Amino acid sequence: MFRALARPLLASWFLYGGVESVREPERRAARVAGTVDPVLQELGIDDKVTTTDLVKAHGAATIGAAALLAVSRSPRTAAMTLAGLHAATVGLAHPFWTIDDEDERKAELEAFLKNLALLGGVMVAATAGHSARHIARKQKHKARAKERAAAAKVKALEAKAGKDAKKVQHRRARKAAA
Repeated sequence: MFRALARPLLASWFLYGGVESVREPERRAARVAGTVDPVLQELGIDDKVTTTDLVKAHGAATIGAAALLAVSRSPRTAAMTLAGLHAATVGLAHPFWTIDDEDERKAELEAFLKNLALLGGVMVAATAGHSARHIARKQKHKARAKERAAAAKVKALEAKAGKDAKKVQHRRARKAAA
């Protein structure tokens, strides 16, 4: 019950951020351009890929992973994906250490720490175990698989025993005829 509520709550912030990145990538691209643009130039792809393109792609991937986490479909994989996507942007989005104005730096530090907390949240979600219901279902599935395997083995042994019995009968019939 707890996870059923916690996962969508955690995913909601990532969904919102992803949608905003896709809808209005320019604002976010402007924040990270100083760091990303030189990397694109160094790689020689600045004429093919823009920071805005990367922000949109990052937003779309975030939406997908957050949606999966929210509906608890492959939640560990979704959370690990969000952790990777988010870790890449935590420092880029809120570089409080580069700001001189005290009030502005404090606001950026708070946003940075919030992002670190969210990163920690998805890391916990990525390592969280399965629910009791999931474990029970998995154990039931394993038990059924063992039953099917045992039944198949019994059937194979019965078939072999039947063949062996026919061979014995055939030998006896040949001896009796001789």
